[in-house]
Amino acid sequence: MHSTNDFDIIPAALQMSVSRFHHPLGRYVGVLALLALTCGSSTVAAEEPEPPAEPGTSRKEIQDSLHELQRKYGSDAVLMEGALLGQAIRGGSILEAVISVPGIEERNGKRFLTFKLETGIIYNDREVAPHERSMRAWSEIVEASLRQFHKPSFPADGVAVVLSYTHKSYSDLADLHAQLKEGHGDPEAVSFYLLTPDVVELNADRITPQQLIDRSTVLLNGEPAHLTLPAPTPSKN
Repeated sequence: MHSTNDFDIIPAALQMSVSRFHHPLGRYVGVLALLALTCGSSTVAAEEPEPPAEPGTSRKEIQDSLHELQRKYGSDAVLMEGALLGQAIRGGSILEAVISVPGIEERNGKRFLTFKLETGIIYNDREVAPHERSMRAWSEIVEASLRQFHKPSFPADGVAVVLSYTHKSYSDLADLHAQLKEGHGDPEAVSFYLLTPDVVELNADRITPQQLIDRSTVLLNGEPAHLTLPAPTPSKN
């Protein structure tokens, strides 16, 4: 990405309100207010009064943890974490959104920096067909986040993004909230293993999102899967 200098990375990431904070390397739990969290922004928003903090949730503790994430994996890891989290919220999180960086994973002779995101999204079985859930997770969260990185820099050959969500049938949000005490629906997880040069090619418009997926490894509930995206809608001249 590199449009944000290193001194602005942590303040930009702190432009979020978090109800709880646990993981030593950037695990956020709670309803997030994305107060101008754009990964390329170097402007720090005016500070809001901070609510009473639960243990492990102070601004300094979050800042220290982000600094540790930056120290271990670089500035783009902090920015990627914020981008994924932001897209999950924009994508319709109903439950708590949780993100963590477990570390480096090896697969097929390559090393991937892994981001695990519990999106908090509950897809509606009445509106979203089974094959569409992973496609929406890709387009609305993963691809949207990758688009913010023209020259990503990670201490690995690429990134792995593991997304989890649930799905169930409900008539509207009121019906969904009424059902939550009985359960959050059936869980599903989709994983994408993406090489950095391929992400660069995508953002240079030299390959399409479908070509990026075809070059990558996709797992659905831990099993290899082939994801076919809808054909792009022709632009009107």
